[in-house]
Amino acid sequence: MRFVKRLAAGAAALGIAALAMTGPTPAAAQTAEPIRIGVPLPLTGVLAVGGQTILAGVQFAADEINAAGGLLGRPVSLLIEDTKSEPNTAATIASKMVTEDKVYAFVGGYGSTADFALLSSVKRYKPLFIHTGSSSVRLEKTFGTEDWYYHVYIWDYHRQKAASSFLAAIDPKVKTVALAYEDGLYGADAAKYAEEYLTKAGIKLVMKEPFKSGSPDFSPVLTRVKSLNPDAFFSVGYSGDNLQLVRQMKSLGIKPKLTMVVSAGDRRADYGDMSEGLTMITEWSTADRTPAAAELIRKVEAKGQTIAPVFPQGYVGMMTLAKSIESAGTLDQDKVRQALSTATFDTPYGKIGYRPSEGGGLHQLLSDETMVIVQHRKEGEEIVYPAAKASGKLVYPAP
Repeated sequence: MRFVKRLAAGAAALGIAALAMTGPTPAAAQTAEPIRIGVPLPLTGVLAVGGQTILAGVQFAADEINAAGGLLGRPVSLLIEDTKSEPNTAATIASKMVTEDKVYAFVGGYGSTADFALLSSVKRYKPLFIHTGSSSVRLEKTFGTEDWYYHVYIWDYHRQKAASSFLAAIDPKVKTVALAYEDGLYGADAAKYAEEYLTKAGIKLVMKEPFKSGSPDFSPVLTRVKSLNPDAFFSVGYSGDNLQLVRQMKSLGIKPKLTMVVSAGDRRADYGDMSEGLTMITEWSTADRTPAAAELIRKVEAKGQTIAPVFPQGYVGMMTLAKSIESAGTLDQDKVRQALSTATFDTPYGKIGYRPSEGGGLHQLLSDETMVIVQHRKEGEEIVYPAAKASGKLVYPAP
């Protein structure tokens, strides 16, 4: 499945420090040779919701850039391809983008197992790669030390450190946690780091149960949760898994004091009336009303679009590349990488930059410090952790 869309890119990025636009007019930019950007994402398959949402962020940024007149007077052309959440498909697409389509850079990727194959297929070509998703530390260990690789999303240890800190801060104390996780690279790493950080926090992990992402039946996992009766139930999966899990919990009458899932492109509205009290760990929430976040929300909604938590990953990935090209004043990749590696960007997540990670990666944007916990209310949601970003208080036990 292939999509090709031409978009031009330019200055006033939503929530990103403004670029000084001194290039040609938008009309002139449209006639120049385009800068081709590869955007490989799962647009069908079990990860489609997250992939489509990240794509919406990339496209929104590119539309903004386009309207401002282009990068160095040239339009941006997005080459969008569907990885279908399949390793072989992802690898084939990425290799073709480098060798045949001659993309200047990549902005994309979502889903650790498929993305490992994707990145392996292009490693020898050393393309400039802005990785918008995937959190398995195996990717960090394999690609994180490459000078061409930039990672927007958090790694699994960031999420588990933040989740454990949140659980440890709850009063009355959370003593036991049951963990369910998808059985790919993403979930396996999550389980490893969850056990490490929960143990450090003095919380007992009473269950580690894998499941197949996209499974229609979570009753074996949920039956075990019911029998163990933990203080908190934590599930690490994708958006479809979250929705199915919450739906079946309600149907089976299973209600721990706290249920937490990993946000993966799903929105509060997707859950209807079945998720009051559900907590989600995420990198960003529409409940965040800091100036850069509020401005992004306003502009997206003004276009009649909706915004979900992973949208900014695509948006920020595209805009950090655009700002760095403008700052470098050239498409020379060494100079653009230097700009990417040293700049601080004003983003919906806060003022951050691509910096070395504690796991050994060279260029990491988000961390446990940018993560938040939201809790669903009867209508809407509120940030309940950390206190510095909170818009409401945690209800525990959940209603």
